[in-house]
Amino acid sequence: MSDITVSKGGKATFSCELPDESYIGSWNHKGKKLAHDGSRVLITQNKAKHSLVITKTNTTDAGEITFETTKGGVKVPFKLIVTEPPSIDPVEFEKCAKALEGLQSGGKLVLKVPFSGASPITASWKFNEKIIKTSSRCTITTTSDSSTLTLTEFNADDCGTYEVTLKNVHGEIKVPVEVTLSDVSEIKFETVQQPGSTTTKSQTITIEQEQTEVMEAPSKPGGSIKFDNMSANRFTIGLTVGAGANVTNYIVEKCESGKSDWQEAGTFPATEKSFVITDLPVGKRYMFRVRATNKLGVSEPLESRAVNVQPPSNPPDMDAAVLEKLKSEQLPKAGKDFKLKIPYVGHPLPIAVWSKDGKKLNTKGRISAETTDNATTFTITGVGAEDSGEYNLLLKNKAGSNTVGFKMAVIDAPSQPIGPIDFDLVTGTDASFSWNPPKSDGGRPITGYEIEKKDTKSPNWSPATKVGPDETTCTVEGLTTGVKYTFRVKAMNQEGESKPLISQPVLASGPPGSPGAPSPGKVTSSSISLTWDQPKSDGGSPVTSYVMEMKEDNGDWEKVPHKSVENLCASIKNLKEDSSYKFRVAAVNSSGQGRFIETDKPIVAMDAPEPPVIEEALKATLAEPHNSKAGEDVVLKVPFTGRPKPVATWQKDGVDLEFPEGDTTKESVVEKGSVTLTLRGVKRSETGAYNVKLTNTEGETEAKLNLVVKSAPGNPTDMKVLKASSKAITVGWKAPEDDGGTKITQYVMEKKDDGKEVEWTRAGKILPGEKLQFVADHVEKGTSYAFRVSAFNQLGNSGYLESEFILADDKYKPPGQPGVPQITDIKNNSCVLSWTEPTDDGGSLINGYLIELRKQNRRNWVSVNEFDLTLKNTGYTVNKLQEGSEYSFRVTAHNEGGNGTPGLPSQKIVARDPVPPPPPVTGVKVTDMTDNSVSLEWDTPEDLTKYAFNGYVVEKCKEGTTNWMACNDYPIRTNKYRITRMFPGDRYSFRVRGINDGGYGDAHALEFMEVRQLQEKPSIKVDKSLQETGIDLHANNTVRIVASVSGKPTPLIRWIKDDTDLDRRCAITTQDGVSQMIMRNVTKADSGVYKITATNSSGTIEIPIKISVRDTPDPPSHITIGDLTEDGQLEIKWKPPANDGGHPIKHYCLQMRDAYSRSFQTVQDKIKGTSYVMKHLKPGFTYYFRVIAENELGRGDGDQSNLVTVVQRRGPLKIEKTDYRSVKLQKPAQFHLSLKPISVSEHSTARFTCAVGGLPEPEVTWYKEDYRIKPNNKYSIKNSYGVCTLTVHDCRPRDAGMYRCVAQNPSGKASAEANLNIKHDLKY
Repeated sequence: MSDITVSKGGKATFSCELPDESYIGSWNHKGKKLAHDGSRVLITQNKAKHSLVITKTNTTDAGEITFETTKGGVKVPFKLIVTEPPSIDPVEFEKCAKALEGLQSGGKLVLKVPFSGASPITASWKFNEKIIKTSSRCTITTTSDSSTLTLTEFNADDCGTYEVTLKNVHGEIKVPVEVTLSDVSEIKFETVQQPGSTTTKSQTITIEQEQTEVMEAPSKPGGSIKFDNMSANRFTIGLTVGAGANVTNYIVEKCESGKSDWQEAGTFPATEKSFVITDLPVGKRYMFRVRATNKLGVSEPLESRAVNVQPPSNPPDMDAAVLEKLKSEQLPKAGKDFKLKIPYVGHPLPIAVWSKDGKKLNTKGRISAETTDNATTFTITGVGAEDSGEYNLLLKNKAGSNTVGFKMAVIDAPSQPIGPIDFDLVTGTDASFSWNPPKSDGGRPITGYEIEKKDTKSPNWSPATKVGPDETTCTVEGLTTGVKYTFRVKAMNQEGESKPLISQPVLASGPPGSPGAPSPGKVTSSSISLTWDQPKSDGGSPVTSYVMEMKEDNGDWEKVPHKSVENLCASIKNLKEDSSYKFRVAAVNSSGQGRFIETDKPIVAMDAPEPPVIEEALKATLAEPHNSKAGEDVVLKVPFTGRPKPVATWQKDGVDLEFPEGDTTKESVVEKGSVTLTLRGVKRSETGAYNVKLTNTEGETEAKLNLVVKSAPGNPTDMKVLKASSKAITVGWKAPEDDGGTKITQYVMEKKDDGKEVEWTRAGKILPGEKLQFVADHVEKGTSYAFRVSAFNQLGNSGYLESEFILADDKYKPPGQPGVPQITDIKNNSCVLSWTEPTDDGGSLINGYLIELRKQNRRNWVSVNEFDLTLKNTGYTVNKLQEGSEYSFRVTAHNEGGNGTPGLPSQKIVARDPVPPPPPVTGVKVTDMTDNSVSLEWDTPEDLTKYAFNGYVVEKCKEGTTNWMACNDYPIRTNKYRITRMFPGDRYSFRVRGINDGGYGDAHALEFMEVRQLQEKPSIKVDKSLQETGIDLHANNTVRIVASVSGKPTPLIRWIKDDTDLDRRCAITTQDGVSQMIMRNVTKADSGVYKITATNSSGTIEIPIKISVRDTPDPPSHITIGDLTEDGQLEIKWKPPANDGGHPIKHYCLQMRDAYSRSFQTVQDKIKGTSYVMKHLKPGFTYYFRVIAENELGRGDGDQSNLVTVVQRRGPLKIEKTDYRSVKLQKPAQFHLSLKPISVSEHSTARFTCAVGGLPEPEVTWYKEDYRIKPNNKYSIKNSYGVCTLTVHDCRPRDAGMYRCVAQNPSGKASAEANLNIKHDLKY
């Protein structure tokens, strides 16, 4: 059964073609026989073809319509579906139009469009092609049967074309309404009727399609007649809807109102939209009608209403002299009247629209405007400063418009400055305040402002100060504390001074001024720190505290707890993440609270921003296919990190996804930490590659997602009868265009006959890989069978593809062989075939041809068109060939008896575009010549098609012959070639030719020349900067020097440093005259002068290049140690490094270590000279010293001294003569000077000193706590003539504690003790 869908009111045509004209029958609707009535139902038979035409369908015509034959019981079913798209009732529409007569400018325009059709119907309005939006002037109301546009204060700007589009599921209709104003305001409300669509459906037993041709005269034009212009000089008529596609011309007729004699006014082609009449008399009232014509006749006329012919229309043209005067600025004096009269020529009477500064003026009262038939006048009574500005006049009628603008500046004293006066700061001695400039400067520049003051108890004003024209702030000083003052400000220009702006009284004592604006410090997601500067004025008394307030987003101000505000800073906590906050602060003194000052801009409580990031592992997971079934909801969620919250942009297959308002099928939501794309009820078409891009202020990232929506397969297509006989029927079909995302598992075939079987019965199945054909071999001769096939996959089955009824009969035989295909128009991917019909058609018309091709070296023939039964011509264009491949073709004919024998194959062809020979080669020159070779180079020809180009052939010709010989065995694609096997003294000419599939190109031969070695001195070219400044680089980098070397014969190239070849240290390559030296991981040792030399029989040339490698310096050298002086000092000297690393030595570092220690300790850093004096060295100890040099690149290696033993040099021993006397030889040990507590910093030296005496000399022992101290690198002990010293080096916290000195001799024992305190270094 075939479905026919037609709009209500449209024409439906049904036809079927039977085997011959002996088949007769009847047309039936829902089982009832249809009768031919000659108007709405037309039934015809033309030989074997039967037709039914319903000229104007309605909803009752819907249902099953069949044609049944009396012979053989053949039944051809159709199903008619009548839709109801939106339509317009012309009568109701005309009533709505008449209801608008009498509309005047300034009134209300109500456009009502009644309609009918299947609900729901939506309505959208446009004005002059722009969408109309509702506003205070415009409202749109749509009900189930009408749509109404209401426009208040209708004026000339509202004239134009209004269009409403009515739409439902069955279609849409556009209804244009033209609104114009002439001498008498009227609305041309044109009726538009959308005719039903016309549908033709044919079925034929021979599968041949019906060809359409003009069968009748055109119908009456639809819609109504519209009048684009009703002026006598350009009266324009058009149609809102035409009469159909078969119309060639329209005839326009006119008739004066009240008369009946219609006269032809003219004709216009159907391709044009309107017709202009230029000879109608002004004031007459006419009716018009339009007829459609074609070669078969003329339609019924479509008549218009009666309309008046208006006077000739011309756009307004203003007087040129007045326009020239308006180019200069208009300067009226204040208080005077301003009147402007502008003559013009134009018809009809135009509308004058005046505007000032882009806003339309209300011409009532003080401002008035009047327009006559020859001039428009504009008047302002008593102009003032507020009337200054830019004025514009728009003169507009239906024939066009004109505009003029001018500037007006009213000359007057300035207007009063704009208040109020704002006091920024008031103290006991001065007041600071500001104001705004006057609204008008009076047409003359402001020259300044005068400020006056007075005591509120005094009636007299006194001058306070003056400021310039660009200043609107001032500070008045010299006030008396405790006195109230009033201030006033006057603006001045050349015309005088303005009215004063007077302030409120203010007391010369008050709260402090505003502090500095709070500025953010540390900002997190839950807290914000702020700081500010103290106010410039404290108001006469000290600032005692500050008050801070805050508000979130657009909320109210709230006071910040006092504990959060301290001095000039505040810390606000417990804030909401991502919320925006404003803060303000005010100072407080004994007089009260000063003015608040806000932060410059809102502050968002958020952690430090960072770009959005999607983990790489997650990206890989998201890119894997996401499988879903059709109809399910799919949620694609992508986690991310980043602040602030990014904006998400989605794409599908490279096209941006849109999310229209109200669309619930897809939604994108960005939340904290994730973005989600929701697709509701997914369809198979939503399969694809999705991409999400996340962008915030810090950067962007993106991820790819792969969505696969699977469903049941689509329907099989293109079912054909391949063969029909009395024993079997073979049908074939094509696979569905969409397999639903999974493989087809099987095809199920069903059949039924036209008499016995009412239900479909299963006939068999076809599995994947099998040919898409089914052979029904259990058929009865003379019986007709229908077949249907459905495709299955894992998710279900498709709909059925049905065939027509097929008669099992042996009436026909297969056709003979077609002629051998002839091939023309061969291209890189296509060719055109033509052949002759078979001499034997088998008794049945040929209904199709099978085209097959076979590639080179292939056995099987491959079908090109799968028996396209619409292919009845003996020609075919084969596409999708593979460029460069070889093909042959053959053709098989098909008729009702089946496939014939394949025809003979065609000649073989290669798929390739025809190309012309390449253009001539130019610029051929000899670049080198030896005794046995010649080198040539040439330019690439212009307009060379490279993809079709095979290469170049180089040829030579010996002098005295005409034989050109190829020098290369196969074409080359480079632009140079070296010819070898030449002999010195021979003379040759050379040429180069291009070659492609089109043959050889032309060539220009060189003059004959003798083969001999060329002589040329060597030449070396390097970057000029290398010779001038050399190469300066840091260590561990790579040096690359490239030199172009030329000379004949080819020079020998050497790279040298210090007279030594660089083959081992460097990588050197030389090829085609280019020599390159690469030296990697350079060090200081690589610094020096490098040379490249080139030598041949004509001479030698060399180029020096200096390379400086910058690195840390070498170690210093020759460390020498002086003698230890009596006070424990030791001088160390050294020599600077041999290589300073390319940068001056900045300083040295001296280090030392004990002979028994492994690590060096720094003694002194940043030593400028090459010597240093060590102090407090201990005699008898052994040390190593190390010196390290440092430049801009850092420290180099150090140089270590030999082992050094510190020896104190003593002077000669002198023994003086002693006076002997009797003494007491024994005296107990005692302390003449006791120990004192010591407090030192960490890493410094502590020294305990005491004095002991006794006879004999006491033995002194030192203790820390109860442990005896022995001399080492930590402790030094010295006893010099009874003065005992204990030195503690490099004090650490563990060295703190009680130290004790014990002196003992045979006569007694004494001790002294003191505490050592170690202070820790405090770092801030």
